[in-house]
Amino acid sequence: MTRPLQRPQGPHRIHYSPQAWREVGRMSAEDFGALQAALEQLGGGMASGTWPPDEHPGLHVLPRHGLVLGYAWDEPSRTLTLLSLERQRVEAT
Repeated sequence: MTRPLQRPQGPHRIHYSPQAWREVGRMSAEDFGALQAALEQLGGGMASGTWPPDEHPGLHVLPRHGLVLGYAWDEPSRTLTLLSLERQRVEAT
């Protein structure tokens, strides 16, 4: 009888690409706090196999802060890499 393959649990790493890190330097403290929380949530969800639920893999939006995150997950190293960080354009009404 075979045992089901279980995904390893445990810590994950978060890495910022140089391009994303430049954008982080331009953020307010509030936006940076929201970014950190979102990355922890993404990394934890990816590590446990519960992410992404209903969104495009590799893309996460923080509408309240107007941020679009491009990311990649590397399972062997359990590393979430923030590849890009962009501001959403707000349409004037």
